[in-house]
Amino acid sequence: MRTALGNTPGELVKLNTEEWYGLYKQAARQSLLGVIFYALKQTAPDIEQRIPKEIYLKWFYQAEAIKGLNQTHYDLSNKLTALFAERGAKSVILKGQSNSRNYRDKYIRQTGDIDIWVAGGRDKVISLLSQMGLLENAKFSAHEVTLPKSVFGVDVEVHFNYIYDCWNPFANKRLKQVLSYEIERPIAVGEGFNVASNMFSLLMQLSHIRKHLLGHGIGLRQVMDYAVLLTSSSESERAEVSRALAATGLMPMAGALMWVLSECFGVKDEHLLCAPDASRGRILLSEISDDGNFGKNAKRKRGGVFKWWVRNRLHLLRLLPFDFPEVSWYLLRYWGAFLFYVPKRIYLLYKYKFST
Repeated sequence: MRTALGNTPGELVKLNTEEWYGLYKQAARQSLLGVIFYALKQTAPDIEQRIPKEIYLKWFYQAEAIKGLNQTHYDLSNKLTALFAERGAKSVILKGQSNSRNYRDKYIRQTGDIDIWVAGGRDKVISLLSQMGLLENAKFSAHEVTLPKSVFGVDVEVHFNYIYDCWNPFANKRLKQVLSYEIERPIAVGEGFNVASNMFSLLMQLSHIRKHLLGHGIGLRQVMDYAVLLTSSSESERAEVSRALAATGLMPMAGALMWVLSECFGVKDEHLLCAPDASRGRILLSEISDDGNFGKNAKRKRGGVFKWWVRNRLHLLRLLPFDFPEVSWYLLRYWGAFLFYVPKRIYLLYKYKFST
């Protein structure tokens, strides 16, 4: 990972077949296959002679597929931007391809879906999507419309609200104020679409990482994105974000992430937003190691519904010391909604019982 970022010259140690398989599996579960393969090639140009042939061929073809999918996402990001611009709507590509273009090779990041923010608010965006004939079988949420994969061949989320993810309403209000100002200043890039300012991306993605830490889980791909974003930002941009951390409630998360970036990724002190917090950082690193990309390998998600529910509640309680205000608001809102819907659930259960 350090080599992929350009922070440390690569040095390839000798591995046996079992260890190569272990490295490959870890890269896969963290969605870093393209990044690690790139770093291996930078370290040893004759890497195909050092990896067991079966692993090399599998890894090589997957890295090539990642390149191809990146190109598809770049082309579609360009197309979506043009489609909305034709209708007078300003748009910004968030996360994915916006992050990918900052890597040393912009085709090595494993892509997920395409997130595009469109100006104008919920009603206007839905109206635009309707005019474009894109609403059939679409899914709606409080922040975005998810288009069916059949429309463009990849998953696309059209956001009409900013991605600010604080459960603490006071911190959320302050974060929204900053992001609302920054999102209105999109930056056109050579790939043919608009991206948000680095200040917006640093705050929004930090909040997004915390959201996934408390929810589904967080992996190294999101942390790698943040490392690339930090090192490609200017000193003044990082200073502005640093000043906003306390007011937006993101200081505990920032301290933990800065420790992981410094300890594991070799990010230099001058690129960090605040002093690394080792105690919180170890908690974050443990969660990353256990959960994998977006928590897909998290043990707490295994078993029946009841076990899953209990394990996730205990997971949140364990994270209370990590960020007490945010986790407390998360739990308060969860249990408030839970109790609010109890009468409705009892009524539906009663109705179902007597109707059958």
